[in-house]
Amino acid sequence: MTFHVVTFYQIAYVKDPMKLSREVERISTKEGLSGTFFSTPQGVNATLSGSLEGLNQIVHLLQNSYALNVTPAWSVAKKNPFKRFKVKLKDKLLPLEGDFDPVISRGKHVRPDNWNELISDPDTTVVDVRNNYESNIGSFKNSLIPGTDNFIDFPDYVERNLDSVKNKKIAMFCTGGIRCEIASSYLMSKGFDEVYQLEGGVLKYLESVKVEDQLWEGECFVFDERVSVNKALEEGNFIQCFGCRRPLTQDEVNSKYYKKGVSCRFCYKESSESDKERFAQRQKQIELADQRGHKHMGVTAKQTK
Repeated sequence: MTFHVVTFYQIAYVKDPMKLSREVERISTKEGLSGTFFSTPQGVNATLSGSLEGLNQIVHLLQNSYALNVTPAWSVAKKNPFKRFKVKLKDKLLPLEGDFDPVISRGKHVRPDNWNELISDPDTTVVDVRNNYESNIGSFKNSLIPGTDNFIDFPDYVERNLDSVKNKKIAMFCTGGIRCEIASSYLMSKGFDEVYQLEGGVLKYLESVKVEDQLWEGECFVFDERVSVNKALEEGNFIQCFGCRRPLTQDEVNSKYYKKGVSCRFCYKESSESDKERFAQRQKQIELADQRGHKHMGVTAKQTK
């Protein structure tokens, strides 16, 4: 069985995010969809999986009933990449502090087919807005890698590293585009003159640009149980540590610190013994649920920080 996966967002004022969340939940329950849908006054953000028909019902609801012009990025998975469906009501799309409003002001969108030209310009500074565990497995050529553990650390990186290019072209990218909307709005509030962002993020770029023409190197981390996708949007070669959610290579899985569902070399010394015991019990419940053919409700892939 093939599962369709759709990722989208839209920055726009939503008059009644509670009502929207209820309608999305109703359709998702009826159609057996999985994933996470964020509903906020600033807009929506989602990654969902299931049947193509069911997912299109969500897209059409947003476009036709709420005038939200979402641009879906599609891919497929051999197994369901999510354990369950969740709707989350939030005050804003991402927890970046500052005096800015992404609905009013944010960077200029650059279509995937025009992205190579922009980032190949020597006068363009290319910034990877994602966290370090994402950037470590793949990025665009010659990108600046902030190395942040959490998106809320991005303003500190800007203050320490980007002031000298405030009057130059900044080209930003992230997985699905949502973080760039927020980050670009933040940069513009700080006086950056010319800010661009990859429309639809890396996933839309990989979907739209022929593999042989891509300037992407490596794999792209995704926030579901596929862990990563390659340049052809096929499931990648990484395994996720559910102790810290980092993507792992096969060599890292062979490390003495790796225990499925519990720890890896990155988090073994960071987590307490009680944490490890709790994670071990969780993994046991997941395996029992899988043996019985049931969904385990306690584990989902890590969401954007």
